[in-house]
Amino acid sequence: MKYTFILLLLLLLTSQSKSQYYFNDIIATKQSNNQYHLLKTNGIRKVKIINKEADNTVLDGFKVEQEINKDCSEIVTTSSSSVGSSTLTSYYTTSGIIKTEEVSNGVSNSLDYVFYENGLLQKLTSNTIDTSNKRNSTESHEWFYTSNLLPLKMLKLKNNSDTTIIRFVTDEKGLVTEEHWSRKGKNTESYFYYYNEQNNISDIVRYNSRAKKMLPDFMYEYNENGALKQMIQVLPGSSNYNTWVYTYLTNGLKEKEFCYDKQKKLVGAVEYSYNK
Repeated sequence: MKYTFILLLLLLLTSQSKSQYYFNDIIATKQSNNQYHLLKTNGIRKVKIINKEADNTVLDGFKVEQEINKDCSEIVTTSSSSVGSSTLTSYYTTSGIIKTEEVSNGVSNSLDYVFYENGLLQKLTSNTIDTSNKRNSTESHEWFYTSNLLPLKMLKLKNNSDTTIIRFVTDEKGLVTEEHWSRKGKNTESYFYYYNEQNNISDIVRYNSRAKKMLPDFMYEYNENGALKQMIQVLPGSSNYNTWVYTYLTNGLKEKEFCYDKQKKLVGAVEYSYNK
């Protein structure tokens, strides 16, 4: 199917953005900052992302490009496909990201980052405006830490009225191993994090009501440099999964991504090209 790979990319982004707050707020922000510093260190000014079908043909109608300004304070990502187009502007200081603004199909979304002086994330605030139905929604994530600077809890406040409390459990190494959500005094979800010998996350697990047992949502493997080498994503509500394999250039920038289905059949691929 022509747009299968686009749908898989969208599914990957959606499933990650709606779960595992520790991963998305803390880990993913660090990964984003690492990518920013790689682009800056290598003097990259433009990134082109090419999407290919399983037969190695370029996917028509799907285009993603990034442009980095001269002082590396802004990165503008433009994307277009059969389902619409979007422009994402990310703002940075020398330390890392501080704000993003996205406009897509009549919907605008902004995300503001606030950090403590020690670099720990203090607060994330998102604001979404849908011009088609004139609706505005806000959501804030306020982070709290122990005296040892370990994640203790996070308060998620939606539209200034709906509060979810996310509490964290850490082990003797200071690694977050459990994430528990509660709303109105009732536990609503729990995630469990597992790590490899290098203290990188290897599995994110939760209880699967359909299988009636604990199952992973994501599984990760890393190369000798600590960069992500492989990710297995279990598709929500099913026993199917996709495997994403990543390769890198010698300078550490991502070179290619390959996506395989449960039967190990290639679904599609992504290639990156960089210009200074």
